[in-house]
Amino acid sequence: MKLRKVFLPFLCFFASVFAEELEFLAADGSGFNTKNVPQLIVTEYIKGQGKLIDNGSIKKQWAAYGRSEEVWQTAEFTIICGTLGVWFYDQENTRKIFFEPKNRPLKIHACQPIEGGKLLVAVNKVILELSPEGKIRKMIRVPYLKDGQRSQMKSVRKLNDGGYILSDCGHNKIYILDQAGMLTRTINLNKMDLPTKLKKIHGVELLENGNVLVSTGYGSSLLEINSQDEVVWSLEPDDLPSVGIKYLGGFSVLDNGNIIVAAYNSAFPMFEVSRDKKLIWKLKRDKENGIDLPTSLNQVSVNSP
Repeated sequence: MKLRKVFLPFLCFFASVFAEELEFLAADGSGFNTKNVPQLIVTEYIKGQGKLIDNGSIKKQWAAYGRSEEVWQTAEFTIICGTLGVWFYDQENTRKIFFEPKNRPLKIHACQPIEGGKLLVAVNKVILELSPEGKIRKMIRVPYLKDGQRSQMKSVRKLNDGGYILSDCGHNKIYILDQAGMLTRTINLNKMDLPTKLKKIHGVELLENGNVLVSTGYGSSLLEINSQDEVVWSLEPDDLPSVGIKYLGGFSVLDNGNIIVAAYNSAFPMFEVSRDKKLIWKLKRDKENGIDLPTSLNQVSVNSP
């Protein structure tokens, strides 16, 4: 696939100098020390943007190719996964089209940088592994998803054993596949005894303890599920009434076990919570220049692939 560079002098300048202060609040409503907020990279789906949060400010932002699904930062690139394609921005903020589906209408749902400079991309009912040049090197079909594009995959991650975990938002199911794409486990949340109603589950992650953590979208909760398909931990709106949770999207688990969540359409669009359900901070919404309706977030790490 030939990569096409698009030179954007204004965007390069804008990204290099842009800084918008954000208002982080502690649980008691006082100001929160932003030095304790990790570097985060966040998507605004509706606005089609990715934003870098560093030391309490939005330091850079990038446009997506279509609506913005996920954004990552590696040592070389900022990777914007949009509904219509994947754009890479280099250190000078020159962008190039890394991948776009050949057929329309197709919708990209999620992406993840993986080993060797490759990229994992979910497109409708297919998981792709792309080479560093944007060539398809592996294709796994997931035919049991719904036909409606917005009810297919919301999150896909490659596992340490080479397999995959994905959220089927339309059916409220979680699938774990082996490296050949064979289904090894299905978690059907509709058949479980849950503390919340479900509607379009979103993020999913396999934790180090072997349990699965999932955000339930409009179910407004986080659920941790063990190998026996039992809920062993949950976070519900009543646990954090001051946040006004309406939707829980992408999330990131910190080294200390705390969880940072993108809370699209909630009173506060992002927050960090401990495992004993104590609010660490919440972010005040800024519709014009800050964070408004985020759906996904990732930590920025010097160890990123």
